[in-house]
Amino acid sequence: MREAKPTKPKERSLVRPLVLLAVVGVGAGILLWSKAGDAGGLGLSLPTAVQDFVTLTLSIMVEATPFVILGALVSAAIRLYVPTQRIIAFLPQRPAFRRLWISFLGMFMPVCECGNVPVARGLIFKGLSVPDSTTFLLAAPIINPVTLFATSQAFRLDSSIVWLRLAGALLIANLIGALISLHKNPILLLGKSFQETLQAQDSHGEHHHDHHHGPRWQEGIGIFRDEVSLMLKVLCLGAVIAGLTQVFVLRDVLTSLGAHPVYSILAMLALAFVVSICSNVDAFFALAYASTFTTGSIVAFLVFGPMVDIKMLAMMRTTYNTQLLAALTAIVALCSIFIGLVVNFAL
Repeated sequence: MREAKPTKPKERSLVRPLVLLAVVGVGAGILLWSKAGDAGGLGLSLPTAVQDFVTLTLSIMVEATPFVILGALVSAAIRLYVPTQRIIAFLPQRPAFRRLWISFLGMFMPVCECGNVPVARGLIFKGLSVPDSTTFLLAAPIINPVTLFATSQAFRLDSSIVWLRLAGALLIANLIGALISLHKNPILLLGKSFQETLQAQDSHGEHHHDHHHGPRWQEGIGIFRDEVSLMLKVLCLGAVIAGLTQVFVLRDVLTSLGAHPVYSILAMLALAFVVSICSNVDAFFALAYASTFTTGSIVAFLVFGPMVDIKMLAMMRTTYNTQLLAALTAIVALCSIFIGLVVNFAL
């Protein structure tokens, strides 16, 4: 009786991520087929707005899904094979230096913001605090070799943008980590379901390890399956919302504000929030606006986008509660605006 009960949930949860992956693959295939058909006169006669929505939504899904899978793999590896004491002992004891070091963990995990959410969850399971995990989650999408290299290649004529982006990520991530550390009980800033999972692990930790000591690879498959299933569901939701928003937001309105030193920053933040583009390629997207928008607005876009957008908030909701995400969004936005204004008026 005891062994029969866990079997069904495992089988069902294994099917969910496979179904979601199949939906993404089929959708991408239909999209490519319809585009090829349009070129040869065999295309689907879909309205332009519907085609744009499908294209934008699927592009977000196709772009982000590999990183979600990679992040889930890293998360499972951390939870299974990285001893808690090694992570904790290796970090500095002083909170400020500790969070500063954690800011550079992304250099060893070149995963975009989509994949960093399950990685952050895995680090929390291994004993990292809420301020530490939030610092990692905000800094890692920017402070990793893939993102920095892409930014340097996109802005070859202005290398200062790479350093401004790096400095902005360090400043905002560590500031928010410091503010969260002031909370009396930061664990309450996690979502209720995630709190319950942590409490269950703490109360049954010893039994859990003894039970899974032999077939550890099976436990890894279970962790990977659960993370992918959870993340793909919220990624689908975030992609749909982002796709709908992009179809109905007039980009001409945003572009007309590009020359203003203040309004250009606000416009690019709104664009970053709506577009929800991956941090590994967002520099090339921003490059298209470099000739019409101020430098400060470009830097603000490159700092704000990987930390807060529609897709990212949907995925972060699996770990953190709504109050924290609302405060985090406001602080990241204000800091990004400040950085943009400094670049526009002082540099």
